[in-house]
Amino acid sequence: FISRLNPGDVFTLAGRNLEFIGIKDLTALVKKSSAKKSIVPSWNGGRMPLSANLGLMLRKKFNEAVGNVIDVNNGYPIASDVELRALQPLFELQETLSHIPRENELLIEHIETRDGYHLFVYPFEGRLVHEAMAAILAYRISRITPITFSFAMNDYGFELLSDQPIPVDDTNVYELFSPDNLFEDIQRSVNSSEMARHKFRDIAVIGGLIFQGFPGEQKKARHLQSSASLLYNVFAEYDKGNLLLRQASNEVMEQQMEEQRLRNMLQRIQESTVVIKVPARLTPFCFPLKVDSLRENMSSEKLEDRVKRMQMQLGM
Repeated sequence: FISRLNPGDVFTLAGRNLEFIGIKDLTALVKKSSAKKSIVPSWNGGRMPLSANLGLMLRKKFNEAVGNVIDVNNGYPIASDVELRALQPLFELQETLSHIPRENELLIEHIETRDGYHLFVYPFEGRLVHEAMAAILAYRISRITPITFSFAMNDYGFELLSDQPIPVDDTNVYELFSPDNLFEDIQRSVNSSEMARHKFRDIAVIGGLIFQGFPGEQKKARHLQSSASLLYNVFAEYDKGNLLLRQASNEVMEQQMEEQRLRNMLQRIQESTVVIKVPARLTPFCFPLKVDSLRENMSSEKLEDRVKRMQMQLGM
């Protein structure tokens, strides 16, 4: 929320109106304001990952969307929930262009655009799990053939984009999504040692190895990080079995990589039917992922205008 504010913006916190001045050393600087209008702080909920139970319920809802009574006029299912009925046109378009995954299915879409070759995967497991899975899948594909990827992910799925065809098909898809050697592939596909190094700072502070400073004179974050990095390097070289190092590694796997959820998801995929489609154009499911990837690209065209043009192409 703070990162979206400009100096001079007024927001409400703890019943007081505060004017935003700027950010210094990871601290927001504000002053009291007499302005009557203010912004209500809100966390970017769109980035809040789905829980395992919510992901399961979402897959059940998609199952309901395709498993209800069929409309005799158009041959499409009639949803029972108000929300599903409101989304019925999108479901119809998704089913026409590609496929709506049932509860025991995993949908994969291959789409070619002027940007390159897209691989869209929809596990519906939450953003954090998809972020880790995208890196692991890219690593496993790279062992098949030399290839370069860019990633995008949301709560519904993830995208791999390359300038060459992505070799994922019926012959290797279950092997690519296998839970075997998951821990080793996580460590090879992401910079887990660097993630553990950053996590070690919090652990070192809690363990009393790093002094944060006196009240009102806190040490700067970069000083804390440099001290923690020095300790981490010493322990990693001379005391590899150190419990604090092990704790940092465990927290990275459990909290940031969500290894157990990732393993459960891969096991579920092994027991599911993988549906691979090659739509002629972007589908409603992949549209949010494609828009999210546009944010990372440099363009003189407004994102809103680019999204509207994509909507027209999709027929939305």
